[in-house]
Amino acid sequence: MRVDAVVVGAGPGGSSAAYALASAGASVAILERARFPRDKPCGGGVLVSALQHLPFDISPVVEREIFGFRVRYRRQDEFNHRYDEPLAVMTQRSRLDAFLAEQAVYAGAELRDGDPVRAIETNRGVTVRTTRGDAVEAGVLIAADGANGVCRRALGLPRLRAAVALEGNAPRSQPAAERWTDHVGLELGSIRGGYGWVFPKREHCNLGVGGYPSGAPELRRELADYARSEGFEAEALEQLRAHHLPLRDAGQTLTLGPVALIGDAAGLIDPLSGEGIGNAIRSGQLAAEAAQRYLDGAAPDLRGYETAVADEIDPDLAVARQLQALFHQLPWPYVQLLRRSSRFWGAFCRIVRGESSYHGFRSRLGPAQTLVALAAAYAEQGQRPQARWQAEPT
Repeated sequence: MRVDAVVVGAGPGGSSAAYALASAGASVAILERARFPRDKPCGGGVLVSALQHLPFDISPVVEREIFGFRVRYRRQDEFNHRYDEPLAVMTQRSRLDAFLAEQAVYAGAELRDGDPVRAIETNRGVTVRTTRGDAVEAGVLIAADGANGVCRRALGLPRLRAAVALEGNAPRSQPAAERWTDHVGLELGSIRGGYGWVFPKREHCNLGVGGYPSGAPELRRELADYARSEGFEAEALEQLRAHHLPLRDAGQTLTLGPVALIGDAAGLIDPLSGEGIGNAIRSGQLAAEAAQRYLDGAAPDLRGYETAVADEIDPDLAVARQLQALFHQLPWPYVQLLRRSSRFWGAFCRIVRGESSYHGFRSRLGPAQTLVALAAAYAEQGQRPQARWQAEPT
């Protein structure tokens, strides 16, 4: 089989890349190891900032709109904030990913689900061999199969460091679920390097905790304690799943010959929020643009994708790393700013809605930017040894 582009992985990033390439007239094959519909460990929250990247409406798979946050500090001292416009929508990855893949297919891509990749060979183009024994030849490959996917291993790229998370679902039949409709819950200050969450869905609430990998042995207990603090029956949580949140260090490669890595495979998760869907979608689109220029002969390689990420995504990731380091060094002042400062809350909402950015927020600090950078560097230096984790291949 010969196509212009092969996309490995049919998550939000892979389907967005396939949609963009197919819409531009390229022949595209999407290889997905699981049979659709399939689920993935994920809270299933999509920020409005991520929705703005999509050229179509995902309302058919939206279960709730989110207008506010209910915040706890160390499992007590709760406060609420509400915004006049939606901040995020709640879905499930089984539904979202199937919907996005359908849009790519409608645009002209071919989806081959239940067909895991076995090997990748690169020369002037790529040859992807699957477990069915098929070979797919293409001019470019978009790697969208996650941090532990076959693409990074096959290409000999170093493993990404990552945070860890554990989540489960509480049925709506639990009385504590009644108060969760259009707010999400955040538990701050009690989990090193991370936070806890409650994400309301139509038929359940998704509860989770995540943080530094050094805290992995305690995640089950942390999740149970947090669930109880919110009034849920911890023993009744269903579908408990652990997963990794891959994080990219500045300067790590995004392209290798005719291959571009996007989304989790590139470690583009926001280190402060742990949100990865927005950057997966946008990196898929940027990779598709660079791939199309390369296929058309307008560019000699895919390095335009790295330039685009450096210009558009990396500046926010750099600030998010600084803010993450500062927050986990001094969580109490952060929480008080969020609680008492309408300007800070407003800035947070504008970032979530895509009306501003982390980089824009830092720019408005003026001369204080230097102090923030120095304090963050000090905090990061102290956190790096325990935050560093190399994802073992699965």
